[in-house]
Amino acid sequence: MKKRTIDPEQKMVWVVSSARSLFVARGYHNVSIPQIVKESGVSTGAIYSYFANKAELARYIHEQTLLDFQERFEARLDGCMSTFEKLRVFAELVFEIVETDPEQMEYMMFMKHGEFLLEAYPICSTRPFRKIQAIVAEGIEKGELRQGDYLLSAVSYTGVILRAAELRLQGVLQEPLAKSADELIANAWAAIKV
Repeated sequence: MKKRTIDPEQKMVWVVSSARSLFVARGYHNVSIPQIVKESGVSTGAIYSYFANKAELARYIHEQTLLDFQERFEARLDGCMSTFEKLRVFAELVFEIVETDPEQMEYMMFMKHGEFLLEAYPICSTRPFRKIQAIVAEGIEKGELRQGDYLLSAVSYTGVILRAAELRLQGVLQEPLAKSADELIANAWAAIKV
């Protein structure tokens, strides 16, 4: 009789996916390794072969979630010339993730990362959001955006986009955000354009 083996990479995917789901649904402090074992179907030993403890698992999830967003954002920026095009790419990516992987967006928006990552920066200081700030600063410098504090302008733009994402995740906005993307992006742009 042949012994059944499961690809270690697949086990890792199950662990990370299950842990992220549980962290989003219950909060970091309300999730235990045995709950992750039960949800993922992966043994305790296997989990500890990947991660020394729950905090290390949480750190990995945090880094991978933001890296995934950053890589997707950077890939879509290729060929964008104007500040408007670059900021539109951000908005469209947020709207897409809300519909295709709402858990990822909930994680990025609502997880209290400081509870388990003492050295972690606030989400607005992570690479994707620093990239938005740099795009806005460049737009101000090029005269495409109203003069002012680039950080406040970045907040003004992303605030519209992220609030729409939040309302969609909460079920307040019933239609997929892609249907109202043009209007939402126009409103966000109106807050900062010249």
